[in-house]
Amino acid sequence: MDKEKVIELLNYDISHEIEAILTYLRHSFVLHDDYCKISRRAEEIAREEMRHMEWLSEWVVDLGGTPTVEHVELKFPEKNPAEMMLRDVELKKQAIADYQQHIEMVEDPKLKRLLGRIKFEEEEHLEEFRESMEEALAENRDWLDADSLISAVL
Repeated sequence: MDKEKVIELLNYDISHEIEAILTYLRHSFVLHDDYCKISRRAEEIAREEMRHMEWLSEWVVDLGGTPTVEHVELKFPEKNPAEMMLRDVELKKQAIADYQQHIEMVEDPKLKRLLGRIKFEEEEHLEEFRESMEEALAENRDWLDADSLISAVL
């Protein structure tokens, strides 16, 4: 894969990291008063996403490119804490799939290791968001329908 394609791929990842950061921070702010533990967890994960963005940006610069500050369109249709955590779970599942695909696409062993490290951390975050969703659902089981719960667990 040529250098320009790698830069494009990394900027794609950066734009999705920015989406995740903004989404998790918003959820943290909204949940702060009533769901402090879930709020703190979302904020902590947002900070880790910022570190991912930094690592990816450094690679883009080292390759001679410019890191993006663009992000995909943000959507916040969630009405309650469980729906917020479900959205976070969905973002994590997509990130894991994207990083796995990008690991397979790039040739540089150091970049593969970095993407693998980020993917590993995304998998840890996925479990944390699943736990948060379970905690939120302990408050009110009617917040999510059975199909949503099944898709989040799988």
